[in-house]
Amino acid sequence: MKYTDIITLTLSPLATNCYIVPTGAGEAVVIDPADDGEEILARAKEAGLDIKKILLTHGHFDHTGAASFLHTETGSPIYIHKTDECLLSDGVKALAFFCPGKPYITCTADVLFDDGDTITQGDMTFTVMSTPGHTAGSVCFLCADEDGRDIMFAGDTIFKDSIGRSDGYSGDPQVQMETLDKLKELDKDYIIYPGHGDATTLFTEKRYNPFLADFM
Repeated sequence: MKYTDIITLTLSPLATNCYIVPTGAGEAVVIDPADDGEEILARAKEAGLDIKKILLTHGHFDHTGAASFLHTETGSPIYIHKTDECLLSDGVKALAFFCPGKPYITCTADVLFDDGDTITQGDMTFTVMSTPGHTAGSVCFLCADEDGRDIMFAGDTIFKDSIGRSDGYSGDPQVQMETLDKLKELDKDYIIYPGHGDATTLFTEKRYNPFLADFM
């Protein structure tokens, strides 16, 4: 898989990024199936990909809305950090009240992971990096493409020029700052695929993101 093969869908009323990541042999994982499971399946089919796993960066409703549908349609197991499992069945904790006109859809985790765990599908291995602050169980998924380009699926941990909020259930601004310090210490220039907004790179954010840059 080359990083250019990653399919990005912007879904849900909050314009959440959902990623279909090819893993070789016509298979893929989906990261943060935000909404519209039929569209996700259609795009995967168009690319000749069978979805095998569903990876969640955290449990907020706008990142999990189609997880149950995809699980039912494909049999793919749902993965989430053990601390965020409770958000999958509680609309208040999952902030579903942000979109009161949209039904909140629960789902059930099949696999609970923790910091440092690895998830393998086909030719790809995703390493879980715990990045709490936005939620207690927020994570980034780290991997590399076939050319050795380092990739970070960051959820709402970090965006281009910004970061996720920390005032929801289990969010913690102090812990979030510790997470950002952890990102600053990484020496690889990851391509960052965030939960919202445009892709960026870690070195770019270290230089220009006001929450990471040295002038802070």
